[in-house]
Amino acid sequence: MNRRWFIKILLALGLGAYFPSLAEASRLDELHTPQDGYQPLTSVKFLRQVITRDSRTSRTLMWSSEEPSQVEWQLVGEESAHFAAVTQRNSICSCTLTNLKPASLYRFRITAGTRATSWQKLLTAGDGAFQMLIFADSQCERYEVWQRTADIAAEIFPEAELVTVIGDLVDNGQADYQWRAWHLAATKILSGRTFAPVMGNHECYGVDWFNALPTGYLEQFALPDNGAKNFRGYFYSFDYGAAHFVALNTQFAELDALKTGLQSAQEFFLRRDIANANRPWNVVLMHKDIYDYAQDTFNDIAEKFLELFDELAIDVVFTGHLHTYRNRGKIFARTKSSHGTTYVMCGRAGDQRYVEPHSAIDDVTASDLRGEAESFIALNISADELHLTCRTVDGKILDDFTLTKPTRHPYGQR
Repeated sequence: MNRRWFIKILLALGLGAYFPSLAEASRLDELHTPQDGYQPLTSVKFLRQVITRDSRTSRTLMWSSEEPSQVEWQLVGEESAHFAAVTQRNSICSCTLTNLKPASLYRFRITAGTRATSWQKLLTAGDGAFQMLIFADSQCERYEVWQRTADIAAEIFPEAELVTVIGDLVDNGQADYQWRAWHLAATKILSGRTFAPVMGNHECYGVDWFNALPTGYLEQFALPDNGAKNFRGYFYSFDYGAAHFVALNTQFAELDALKTGLQSAQEFFLRRDIANANRPWNVVLMHKDIYDYAQDTFNDIAEKFLELFDELAIDVVFTGHLHTYRNRGKIFARTKSSHGTTYVMCGRAGDQRYVEPHSAIDDVTASDLRGEAESFIALNISADELHLTCRTVDGKILDDFTLTKPTRHPYGQR
């Protein structure tokens, strides 16, 4: 006898009162036809779809609410729907949908008794071409600036499926009001899209502005398991379409005194992860950059990662942190090269302006460094091509280039 029939028998015998969760469990198990007539559920705030390890078959839904709720979900075109259980902690709710069909359109809504949100779009990834939007440093004093950057990107690239912010999402990671302002500003860009966040140094500051563990960030985003019990959520990887992504953590200066072993845990994870990756492109997302412009030389982050990226034949590394756009082209063995890893530093999406000098390491920089506007990257990835366009909010194209995937890596890997 399976679980479903066991529950049905107990309920038929009138034993539900002795097992309070039976009716709820039965409801979650049963297929049903969605009903109309719900009253609006207005307590759900900051709804987001968070990346999972396999974005083809699963998706984590998160939102803020004080009341118990469920997720009702359905493959578009089918009559039957499902309910899914919700986990709630500190007013943050989460629900992971599994066993989804790749490259398929679903819809879902949050229900609580006789109330429900409107239906929301959920698109699972396929194995081929897709478009994503890349932002960095959305931290703000006035989050209307981040909202403007995100809304412009969403309007110009409505077909983008995946969104990332490469660190420093907020100015202070333990300040709840900052997260509320960030989510409110991100409403349009995250609607119907999958979000893959990356931790930055500002996620590792307490409200007293001393270094702190990134508790706020970890509460906001339930991220794929990395196998490192002491660093869950600090770094992770996932597949999306024709690319494999690794989100690394560069906050050694902020975290090492609070929790040791970050670098060794990441190196172990990265070697094993890339060895098992099976997508045409391997892409790294990490907050702090590899270059010190004041000294015009590679920095401590480069010391930790450059040789490893060479060894593992990473295709592209996206960074942020310095709030200015730079394209370095390919670098191998710490030298600009015709082969190797392409390094791109993303400009800011928020209102915090920095100015870094020009360097020979850069192939592309903004022409007006002091007046450089907020910017974002649209990235189109297929099995044999990666095309990048960097735009400012005032419509200027800072960069536009294409990488092609050779059938064999020129230095003996992939």
